[in-house]
Amino acid sequence: MVSRREPQVMGLVRTQDLSVSWISESGMKDTNTDRVCILTMANGQVRLTMQSETLNLKGMRLTKGHVCVFALFEECGPGSDEAADKASEMFMNMVMTYDISKKPAKDVLKKCLSKVNKEISKEIKDARYKASIAAFAAKDLTVCSLNGGRMFIVSDDGKVNEFTAPEMLILPIGAGWRDVMLISDGYPIAANEVKDDMRSPVGDLITKRDMRALPDASSMIRVQRL
Repeated sequence: MVSRREPQVMGLVRTQDLSVSWISESGMKDTNTDRVCILTMANGQVRLTMQSETLNLKGMRLTKGHVCVFALFEECGPGSDEAADKASEMFMNMVMTYDISKKPAKDVLKKCLSKVNKEISKEIKDARYKASIAAFAAKDLTVCSLNGGRMFIVSDDGKVNEFTAPEMLILPIGAGWRDVMLISDGYPIAANEVKDDMRSPVGDLITKRDMRALPDASSMIRVQRL
């Protein structure tokens, strides 16, 4: 059983271009149905974090470039936690087989999600889940929202833009971005608060957002460009 005195998931990793931190808290629920996914690939070194477990996949030379993929999968209606859990694992395993530093990330994300949806639908009747995904190939950013997954993108000029879609939308952003924040439905934040949360120590956000007293699980992944 996870202790209620500590966040269920919290972490920090730096790559050659990015500083990435994340936090996920179950709130008043007994279990956390959000799924935090962190993948970094650079010069053959692969690091994968799925919820609270991290794997360093040494010896796997999947790409010569610098690729990072971050995703939040969550429930999309009552009883959809199993679909979100399985979809997150299938998607991250699948995306590792593509070198998105050489191929358009939009095409790869669409192909992977389409395959995941097909497989999950076979296993779970009326399966639905939400997802927000950010893929970085070098400095280029591609974002994806599925079934209402949310994120905020801070552009080079400091403007904060919210990105979400009712079904599936994949959008190439390019290199004109500064920060990205992926949030689950339970994380209480408005666009005008994003910059403050990007600057706050990640551990302080538990208290600031009163995450342990929230009725549902709440999760956040934030990506800051170095």
